[in-house]
Amino acid sequence: MSSQTAANAHSPSAILLGSNSIYPLWLAEGGVLLLDAGPDLEGSWELALAQAEGHRFAAGDVRAVLVTHYHIDHAGLAARWAEAGARVLAGAMDVPALLSGRDWYEERTPLRLEALRRHGCPPEVIEAQREQAGRHGYRWEPCPPNSVEAVADGTEFDLEGGTRLRVISAPGHTPGNLVGWVEATGELYSGDTLLPGTIPTPGLHFPSVGGLDGPDGAPGPRWPSLPPFLHSVRRLRQLPIRRILPGHGDVVDEPGKLLDRFEAHHERRAAAIRRLLGEQADTAYGVARRLFPRIGALQLAQATTEVVGHLDLLYGAGEALREEFGGIVRFRLANDGTDDRV
Repeated sequence: MSSQTAANAHSPSAILLGSNSIYPLWLAEGGVLLLDAGPDLEGSWELALAQAEGHRFAAGDVRAVLVTHYHIDHAGLAARWAEAGARVLAGAMDVPALLSGRDWYEERTPLRLEALRRHGCPPEVIEAQREQAGRHGYRWEPCPPNSVEAVADGTEFDLEGGTRLRVISAPGHTPGNLVGWVEATGELYSGDTLLPGTIPTPGLHFPSVGGLDGPDGAPGPRWPSLPPFLHSVRRLRQLPIRRILPGHGDVVDEPGKLLDRFEAHHERRAAAIRRLLGEQADTAYGVARRLFPRIGALQLAQATTEVVGHLDLLYGAGEALREEFGGIVRFRLANDGTDDRV
């Protein structure tokens, strides 16, 4: 990362908290807009303030924090910035998570584990995922009431130097996922939508019933995430991107290669899953196990989640049929002579 100060809105340096990059941009009206809040780990708030001072601003100079998505490592410090006077901005479907913090996350952990069970994961795989969910040291305090606002697709912020940051809705990594786009410089602030070191995977998401209007933030049905994720990346591909500034890892100066890699990955995975379903009907876990026969329990849980996303695609397109027996969901290709859809 560059050592330039945040005052240069055309080539910002990042506040680095663990593996997370938080990007400060100076607003034309004065003050700072932050791209993501950062994780709330032991000492991370103090580290954020020290780096902010190195970029010549203080917590009270932050006018707004644009949270790209509700994951705990991107949203954890949102409450601290809000307490310092910043508005917290997020996609509408991610707002309830920011208002509830860790309680929102923990309320959905059993639902994610149950979804893995329904898709065929055995107890040892579910237990590995349960242990992983409880292992990290992240804190996540709820944002103060009235500090969080839903930000709409296309909202623009005037930046110092005459440029503008446009908010683009890019659902997929989470239901309310956002990215930031500066057309004048060709810079895309991608959050976790596009990353240089890995292909971000779809998740098992259970948005709050009624979204912002939900009476208590209670979780609703699972939200299929891979179909909108792929659509969002196709939409971003139409932009004249020159650089990608991701939520993790180095700035990407060859965005076309990263976009190609993302698309090629999912094309290969889709073809492999079709081939395996053509051999026999199976659960998502069964497909993942056949795809990756040598990986461990935790990796199998993650692989199963990605397979669920691709099965959502096949089912939605009418290419696969869905059957449930004894609480376990199984899929088969639709061209086997049966047209019932469960």
